[in-house]
Amino acid sequence: MAKGIGNDEGIHYICKLIYEAYRVPVLWVDEAAAPRLALGPAALNRPSVQGTGGLPVEVMELVRADPSAEAAAPALPRLYATGFLENFIILQLPGAEGAIVTGPALNAPVTGDNAASLLRDHNIPPGQQASWLEYYGNLPIISRRRWYHAALLLYTLVTGQALSVTELLLAAGPLAEPLYPADDSPDLDLSYRREHTWLHHDPMQEREMFRYITSGDKAGLLRTHASFAEESYGRLSRKSQLRSKKNLAVSSITLATRAAIEGGLFWEIAYTLSDFHIQYIEELRDIPAVDRAMLAALCDFADQVEGSRSARHSRISDRCRNYIYNHLYEELPLGRLAEYAGMSASYLSQLFKKETGTAISDYIQQQRVEEAKRLIQQPGITLSDIATRLHFNDQSYFTKVFKKYTGLTPRQFKQHSK
Repeated sequence: MAKGIGNDEGIHYICKLIYEAYRVPVLWVDEAAAPRLALGPAALNRPSVQGTGGLPVEVMELVRADPSAEAAAPALPRLYATGFLENFIILQLPGAEGAIVTGPALNAPVTGDNAASLLRDHNIPPGQQASWLEYYGNLPIISRRRWYHAALLLYTLVTGQALSVTELLLAAGPLAEPLYPADDSPDLDLSYRREHTWLHHDPMQEREMFRYITSGDKAGLLRTHASFAEESYGRLSRKSQLRSKKNLAVSSITLATRAAIEGGLFWEIAYTLSDFHIQYIEELRDIPAVDRAMLAALCDFADQVEGSRSARHSRISDRCRNYIYNHLYEELPLGRLAEYAGMSASYLSQLFKKETGTAISDYIQQQRVEEAKRLIQQPGITLSDIATRLHFNDQSYFTKVFKKYTGLTPRQFKQHSK
């Protein structure tokens, strides 16, 4: 315990500080995982799983079974994440003082389709899903970096000693230990592949293929892809050839995403394409379909890069265009863009107009009209909703700007799109 802090009083004080700083549930539990102090109700309102509620069973078992519970000094904080994406920090206190459990918290919101698919993964009956959605909605959202800082702060408050993020993460799991069985190591597989001349592809061949994506050259991409031998692909699943192919597709799309961004594709477009292609591939049920989908995804990235390379601008202009794309649903005053670009508003305005031939305000209007065209074709979204979401002052102004760039009113465009 930090110098000058008594046992019970000091632990109460530390728990309150963590709770006030992060607004995340904090519990002080005894050796049997029974609460001695609880701050924040969400920790005790978890829906039941297999007849249990409150803290997850595995968290209570960690508190009870930790071998450091009888040590003279506190152990390092333990970071624990459940299969339901709840995050906990568990810090065993010295002697028989129990442990401080911080959590649950989420690193990102769990809502909508994500929540439904997660609950299906755990075979949660449909009748219980509403209570889980409510539970998730009440949990605090804390970024991973800030969560690490909470663990470091808790340790320092209890011990009076500093702890680095590296030490925290090394203590959190077997990062330095092999995660594969001892009787099936990479060394054995490497020997087998060399003996039978069943080698992976040349990395230069891979670089060449993704370089074609960076340059938007689909023909070159297809030529290089055709030169890959089937046996040069690695085995990415022990039990399923289909799973191996899907893993290969996911890794290829990940590399293609980076190559496309390097080629100038807006990163939000690239990441969104990646998400959709991977989601589609995950639903496929046979290997040829996965092979076709992976190649189609790579070609899509090359096409998207080619489409975005019609005008090449300076890094500053490209960054501003990307920022506008990502923040199109927000107010975008010139001063905000200038601050982001790190230059004066007048100089940015001149540079952008010189390179693109369009004033920044006009470019933002054009992009909002393009976004409106996409939204108009989606079911269930009214024209007034679109105008409000894209920050047009009123319906008539939205109609005026839309017609300026398309020659049609929004309503006429909607009719032509059917």
